[in-house]
Amino acid sequence: MPKILCRLSLLLVFVFGEAQEVELPSDFRQHTLTQFNANLLNPTYAQNWNNPNSLAVWSRWQWQTIDGDPTTIFANYTHQISEVSTGSLGFLQHNTGVFLDIGGNLNYVYKFSFGDGIAVLTGVNVFASQRTLADDFFMSDVGIDLTQLEAAEGFMVQFSPGIRLQANQLGVGLAFENAIGVGANDSDILEASNFKTIVGSLNYDVPTSFLSGTGNSFIRPMVYVKSIPDGDTQIGVNGLLSTPKVWLQGGYNSFYGASAGLGVTLGGAFSVGGLMEFGTDTSLSGEDPTLELLVAYRFARQEKQKKESEEEQKEEEEDTAITKMTEEQLQQEREALEEKKHLEEEQKEQELIRQRLLVEEQRRNDSIQEAQALALQRQLEQQRQDSLARLQKEKVAVQPNERYEEVAQADGLVPGFYLIANVFGTKKYFENFMKTLQQKGLEPKSFYRSANKYNYVYLERYNTMEEARKARDSKFSGKYPDKTWIFRVKAD
Repeated sequence: MPKILCRLSLLLVFVFGEAQEVELPSDFRQHTLTQFNANLLNPTYAQNWNNPNSLAVWSRWQWQTIDGDPTTIFANYTHQISEVSTGSLGFLQHNTGVFLDIGGNLNYVYKFSFGDGIAVLTGVNVFASQRTLADDFFMSDVGIDLTQLEAAEGFMVQFSPGIRLQANQLGVGLAFENAIGVGANDSDILEASNFKTIVGSLNYDVPTSFLSGTGNSFIRPMVYVKSIPDGDTQIGVNGLLSTPKVWLQGGYNSFYGASAGLGVTLGGAFSVGGLMEFGTDTSLSGEDPTLELLVAYRFARQEKQKKESEEEQKEEEEDTAITKMTEEQLQQEREALEEKKHLEEEQKEQELIRQRLLVEEQRRNDSIQEAQALALQRQLEQQRQDSLARLQKEKVAVQPNERYEEVAQADGLVPGFYLIANVFGTKKYFENFMKTLQQKGLEPKSFYRSANKYNYVYLERYNTMEEARKARDSKFSGKYPDKTWIFRVKAD
């Protein structure tokens, strides 16, 4: 029965308040956090999005001027414990328009690496706060008994875990803003919202070192979906351009509207930025823009100076230790260095000798290969000459009714036996005949004799009369059924 009365009272408050003000969801309204304090959106973002080690203060004035409510203020210090773990400690004041929560935040993130740019990050936010009613939200003449809502006041602790899969530049995250809530009093409202505010996100980092000459610049598009108890699911997009000196961001949330912001970093350590959000929904047309301010200080420079100081101190200690060494020890070290230098010189000299031997061996191999290639070329040339000589000596006995013609030379033609398909004195008929043979799938060849001004079309050239006769009698292996005859060009 108390649970029913409590929820009924909340419902009546929102119904009567609708005529005066838009109902505000109970989430932290942290959807624009991309550069600092992003662990409020997903606890794993403390590992890199918070820019550790840094102290940042973020404030949001919802649809109001600077001195108005509802507001959210989050001050947070993030410290990188090691390469795989990060922790942060913060202060949070959050006004939903119904309740005002004031308390602290403790965050821890651990990174599990699997190689090839794949990692899983797990983290948790722990909120401990004192909850009271935000009375200035209600009109005095509403006449609602707030007794049941007052039962939800008191000290409470909330556990908000999150997980993120990082695959190189791609990140996929899931976070529960209020997975488990524990109140000092019997808070039905707190228990009813457990495991209901869920944020799923997807982002991709695109390096843009050309903007600053370093590898610290990137563009980060992001989409997210957030479910909220007793409210519409929010869908949004964010875009962040971040460089070591300036950042620009813009986004859209299906409930809160469009946003745009910018910030600067001075001296590589101090950052300040602002953002404005404009309601685009018809129900928000009468609301003022939302204002956000961010101030942050990064301690990376101090750590660098500390590291440099430690290195200088180490060098001084080494110098002091050297001065305390005896002359004998110094002499031994000098001798050892000289011996090491001598060995290195000998190794270099031996390497040079080995390289010279390899070069000489390669030259010998090249000379042998060149000689072998020249001998092969001479052998092939001799075989060609012998073949031409045999061709010149071959005597042809013309068979009865065999068409055969023989010339000593013909305009530089290669000596041999040509299987003639036709002879033309007119260029037009010659070209038509060549085209006809090609259409039949043959590859005819031709030569022109200046002695008689005829174009000879032949199917193939052969080295012996026997080969030419065999091709003629077989109708060119069945490819050309018409008559052919043999034309011989003798060797010079």
